[in-house]
Amino acid sequence: MRIVVTRPLRSGEKTAEKLKALGHEPVLLPLFHPVHYGERASSALLDPRSAIAVTSAEALCVLEPLRDRLAPHLSKPLFAVGEATAEAAGKIGFKNIFTASGDAEALAGLVAEHRSFLTNEEPLLYLAGTPRGAVFEDGLAVAGIPFRTVDCYEMQPSDLSDDMLETALLETSADVVLLYSSEAARAFFRLASAEKYAAALTSTHFVCISRNVLSLVPGIFRAQATAAESANEAALFELLHSGSGT
Repeated sequence: MRIVVTRPLRSGEKTAEKLKALGHEPVLLPLFHPVHYGERASSALLDPRSAIAVTSAEALCVLEPLRDRLAPHLSKPLFAVGEATAEAAGKIGFKNIFTASGDAEALAGLVAEHRSFLTNEEPLLYLAGTPRGAVFEDGLAVAGIPFRTVDCYEMQPSDLSDDMLETALLETSADVVLLYSSEAARAFFRLASAEKYAAALTSTHFVCISRNVLSLVPGIFRAQATAAESANEAALFELLHSGSGT
C-alpha cells in the first residue's frame, strides 16, 4: 500500500523504515518540525524535583545533547507516556523508568499511583512541548500532584511546497494516511480542504492513533477513518494490517 506518513521527519523516517520492511510504499509528508530549547531543559534540571515526566520522545531528543550534564539526574524516576518514549529514555541512560499505556490520561494515572515520590518541595518536572493538550496537566491537578511544566521544544508547521503536496497526494493516490496527533490532523485537513486534494482522497483510508484524533476527521472523510485501540504505533500498525477499511 502507498501510505502517507505525516510525522515530523526524524520520527517519520523511522516509521517509513518499518513500513518498507512490511512491503509498503511510505511517503513522507512531515507537517511539523521540532525546534528544541535545550537550555530551558538544562536549567529546569538544576531545580529541585523528585521525578521527571515526558509525553513525547521528542523531549528526550532535547535531552540527548546534554548527556554530559545528565549523570546526576539519570537515577531519578522518569514517567514515560508509552513504550517508544520509555525506550528513548533508556537509550540516554535513565534507569528508573515507569511506562504508561500510551496516552496522557494513563500517564497522569501512573504518576498518581506513585505520588509518594513527590513533594511540594521537590515536585514532578514535566518536560513538555507546544502546542499540546491539557489532559496530562489537568489530570495531575485533579489528583493533587505537585508539578512544574517547562516547555523544552516546539512543533512548528513545516513549509510544504506545492510540489511536495502534489507528489504525496495527487501524482499517485494514497491508500492510507497515518495521523499521529490532533495537530497533525488539523493541519492535514486544512491542506486537504482544497478541492483538488479532497477529490484525490475520496478512496483513501485515514488511520488515527486515538479516538481524539479520529474526532477531528471531517465529516466527508469520517466513513473512511478508524482509530487505534491504544494510543501507540504498535496498535496503529495492528489496525493498519487488520484490513479495516483498506
